[in-house]
Amino acid sequence: MENESFGETDQSWRSLLEVSIAKSRKIRGSNYVQIATTNENNEPRCRTVVFRGFFNNLPENHPMTLNGGYCDGKPILMKMCTDLRSKKVEEVAYQPISEMVWWFPKTSEQYRVRGPLSLVGDDNDDRVLQIARKELWGNLGDPSRESFLDAATTKIGSGGRDDEGKVVPPPANFLLMLLDPTYVDYLRLTGAQYRQIDQRRQSQHGGDDNDDDDKSQSYWSSKEVDP
Repeated sequence: MENESFGETDQSWRSLLEVSIAKSRKIRGSNYVQIATTNENNEPRCRTVVFRGFFNNLPENHPMTLNGGYCDGKPILMKMCTDLRSKKVEEVAYQPISEMVWWFPKTSEQYRVRGPLSLVGDDNDDRVLQIARKELWGNLGDPSRESFLDAATTKIGSGGRDDEGKVVPPPANFLLMLLDPTYVDYLRLTGAQYRQIDQRRQSQHGGDDNDDDDKSQSYWSSKEVDP
């Protein structure tokens, strides 16, 4: 599932990020990140979205796992959500590669995370991703759910719940958004400035000509660079 080589440094971006998140957990808005996409005119578009956690229960045989869903033993797929009516949907269709910027003011750390964005709607036939989409919908706060619903589908102020208080199914315009990192630029500005680049690479691991297990396997490389 994973084969790791961190070169000149011994901490992956994923391990560094876990510490940064833990140190800033109690700070309001610490899970707000910026996502940049590109429109059909090759113009950049950037907006703030809410990071909703990592995809922790992705099966080992899922294509996203086989393509490199882990780093340093930790899941890397980053969960967010968006609206089908959002401009970013057509931008992702045009160019799925995006970049996230996550700034931690308490520790003066910045992560620039690059990789393809995947959008999962109710027309997606991947059962694992549909379950994750429904779980994220259920975990949203009532006001957040309301923003995806209109007066024709819910009562104003209902918080996306029915008359019995149960959360209604996610509407068609509610999309699970997954960022699959392939390149991370980490910068720490406190004390002696430190910058690290992590890249996901592919290596061919196989046996003889009759070996059915021949396949490309991903791994992460990491190195310190000048700030």
